[in-house]
Amino acid sequence: MTEAPHSRFLDLIENAHTKQELRALLLSIVSYLLKTQLLGRADIVSSLSIYERLFESFRTKILGIFERGDILDCAFLYLAFIAPSTLETDERFDPFIESVQKLLETQPSQEEYIMLIELGAIARVLANPSSQNLSFFNTNTDKYDKVDEKSLDGVMFFLSRIMCASIDGLSAGRCGEFLLELFSIRDVGFAYVKPAVERAYIRAHYFAQAPLLVRNVCNWQLHILWNAKNLFNNREWLRLYPVWREQFYTALERVAQALRDIDGSAMPPALAQWLDLALYLQFFIYHICGNSFSKQEQWQEFNTEISQYATPIYAEFAAKFLPHLPKPSLSTNKRKIIGILRDRIVENSPFKVEYSLIKNLLASPEFTQHYEIKIYCMSLIEKSENNPQAIAKLAQLGIETIDIGLGFNKAGFYNSHLQKALALREIMLKDEVAMLISPNNGYGISDFLLASRCARVQAFWTHGNFAYDISGIDARLTHICNNQKHITHSGFSFYGIPVQMDRSFYNPKVPQEIITNARACYVDSSAKQPVYLFGVIGRLVKIDSLAYLRSICAILEQNPHWSFLACGLGNEGEIKQKISQINPQLLPRFFFSGYVDSSVYGHILDFWADSFPMEQGESRIEYVAKGRGLSLRYYESAKQLESTFAHQLNETRGIIEAIIDECGCANSGGEKVDSRGENSALLHNALESTFFNDFASYKECVLGFVRETSAFSEAEYVEKATHIMRLCELDPSEYARKIAIQSAIHAVNSEIRARLGVEYFLGFVKGHL
Repeated sequence: MTEAPHSRFLDLIENAHTKQELRALLLSIVSYLLKTQLLGRADIVSSLSIYERLFESFRTKILGIFERGDILDCAFLYLAFIAPSTLETDERFDPFIESVQKLLETQPSQEEYIMLIELGAIARVLANPSSQNLSFFNTNTDKYDKVDEKSLDGVMFFLSRIMCASIDGLSAGRCGEFLLELFSIRDVGFAYVKPAVERAYIRAHYFAQAPLLVRNVCNWQLHILWNAKNLFNNREWLRLYPVWREQFYTALERVAQALRDIDGSAMPPALAQWLDLALYLQFFIYHICGNSFSKQEQWQEFNTEISQYATPIYAEFAAKFLPHLPKPSLSTNKRKIIGILRDRIVENSPFKVEYSLIKNLLASPEFTQHYEIKIYCMSLIEKSENNPQAIAKLAQLGIETIDIGLGFNKAGFYNSHLQKALALREIMLKDEVAMLISPNNGYGISDFLLASRCARVQAFWTHGNFAYDISGIDARLTHICNNQKHITHSGFSFYGIPVQMDRSFYNPKVPQEIITNARACYVDSSAKQPVYLFGVIGRLVKIDSLAYLRSICAILEQNPHWSFLACGLGNEGEIKQKISQINPQLLPRFFFSGYVDSSVYGHILDFWADSFPMEQGESRIEYVAKGRGLSLRYYESAKQLESTFAHQLNETRGIIEAIIDECGCANSGGEKVDSRGENSALLHNALESTFFNDFASYKECVLGFVRETSAFSEAEYVEKATHIMRLCELDPSEYARKIAIQSAIHAVNSEIRARLGVEYFLGFVKGHL
C-alpha cells in the first residue's frame, strides 16, 4: 500500500492550530483507517513511521492547549486508536495526570468531574502510547484483568470512572454518545468492559453517597453499554452476575444491619436509601440476566440467590414500618377486586395473554357479577415507557389501570423503586384487593409487594419461569398448560388457565402492500427461481443453540432456494459466530431483521422452523393462526408426546364433542358462533371441512398431524423440514391442504381454550375467595 493517504495527514496537522481543527483531523484519520481496514486495503503497520510523527505532532499541540489551561472533550480519546506502541513514555503529561488524581478526591461537581476524567484519560493516552490496548498498532491480547488506580490505558481510565457520574446532563449525554460510537466502530469486546465495571463499583463505595454512585454505575451499563451493538443482549453479560450479586448483598446487609439497630418507629434515611438501591439492583440483575436465561436451572439459581435471599429482609422491613393487611370488608354486595401487577403496559406477549383472558372473562355474567379487575402498574421506565394505545385498549374494556409512574417517573432513571412499592401497596390496601395476580418472577418491587402482603390471596402467573418460589405466594397459575386443569412443573403444582387469544393480536387485517414490501427486503420477486423464507419470530437467545443452528444449516445446504429469517432482538454476533463455525458460506442466507411487527412478518414466512431446546411460545401459535405456513416442532420423545396428546384429547373429549355437535346443529341453517357470540370463520371452516366430523376422527386427525410436524432428533428435524419445504415448492395445493388441517385443529383448540379458560379461572377464584 502506498503511504500517500497517510502522508497527507502529516501536511494537515501542520496547519491545524485550534482544538476544533485538531478534533476534525483526528476524526478524519480514524474514519479513514476504519474504512480501509474494513475493505482490506490497508496495512497500517507498514505506515507506522508516519503515525509516530503524527502522534508526536498531536502530543506537542495538545500539550500547548493543556498548558494554556484549556480542555478537550472525550472525542480526543480516539488518539488511543492511532497510538504507536513503539513510542516512549512522555513525562510532560505526568503533572496533568497527577493533578487530576488529586482533584478527583475532592468530590467535585458533576461537570467538573467529567471534565477531569476527560483530561486524565487523554493525558494517559498521550503519555503512554504503548499501553493503549485499542490501538491499531497494539497486538497485545491482555484481557485487562489487572486494572487499578494507576491504569495507563486512557479509555479504560475514562470508562471505569465515567460510570460513577450521573447519567443525566449534557456532558454525560455527550460521553454516552461517544462510548456507543467507540464500542460500535472498534468492536470493543466484553473483556474490556468487565474490569471497568468492577473497578467502578469499587470506586463507588469510597464515598458517602455510595447508593447513588452504585445506581450511576448500573445506569451506564443498562442505558449505554447494553445498547452498544456488539454488547446488546450478549450472554457475556452473565459474567458480571457475581459482581452484581455482591453489590446486591452489600445493599441488603446494610438494610439488615439498620433494621437490627433501630430502636424507635422512625425510618432512618440511610435505611431507605439502601433498601431503595436493593430493590433497584434486583430489577437490574433480573432484567439483564433474564434476557439471557434459557434454562429453568438458571431461573432456579436466580430465585435461590436473589429472590429468596431478599424477601425475608423485605418482610422484616414491612413488619416494622408498614400497616398490616386489614381484615376483608363484611359487605356482601361489593364486587371483589382482582388485581394484576404489571411491570409496564406494552403490547408484549404477557399483555396479549392477560388482555385476552380479561376480555373472555368480561363476557361471562357470572364473573362480572362478583368480581372486578384492576391493573396495578410498576411503570418500570428503565425497560420502556408505557404504551398509551395498550392502556387505551384496557380502558375500552372498562379496566382501570393504576399507573404509579405518572408521578415517580419524573425522576427518570433515578426514580425510587422503594417509593413506588410503598405507594402501590398503599393503593392496593385502600382498594381492598382480594386477590393479587403477579406475572412477575424476580423484580424487586414485585417481590417486596408479595413478601409484605398486599392481598388475602396472592398468586404467581408464570409465562415460562416455573422455578420462581418465595414466601407470599399462595397459588400458581399458567396458560402454558395444554388445556389441562392442573399441571406439575419443577416440583410445583400450577392451575392451568387456557387462554383463547384475541383475534386482534393473532390475525389483524394487514394491507397486502405492506406484506409485499416487507418480503421484498429479503426476496427478489423478479428472480427467475423463486426464493422462499423460513424462520422464527422471538428473542434471539432462543435460537442461540448449537444443535438448532446446526440443523438449520443442514436444512439450508439441502434446500438452495430457501433463506432463514431470524426476527427479534438479541445476541446476533454470537449466533453469527456459531454459524461461521458450522458453515461460513451459509451466512448470506441468514437474515437478522431485528424487532419486527409480527402481524406483518407472520405473513412473509413460508414455513416456521421452531427453535429447540428453548421453544418459541405465543409467537408460534400466532403464526399458525394466520394460516400462512406449516410449523415444525422438536420434542424429546415420540412415545411420550403421543401419549401426552392422546391423554389431553381424552381429558377434553366432552368439550370437543360439544363444539362439534353445536356446530353440527347450526349447519342446517344458523350461523356458527363461538363462545363469545362472535362469527367464527375459522371454526366454521374447521367443522365444514372433511378432516373430521366426530371426536374419533378429530383425535385421529390431530395425532396424525402431530406425527407429521414433530421431530425427535436433529436428523429427523432436517428430514421433515426438507419434506415440508419440497411440498411448499413442488406441490402448493397439497401444502395448502396441510395448512388447512393445521388451521382446523387450531380453530377447535382455540374454542376449547376460550370455554375452559373462563371455567377454570372462575373455579380457581371461587376456591380461593
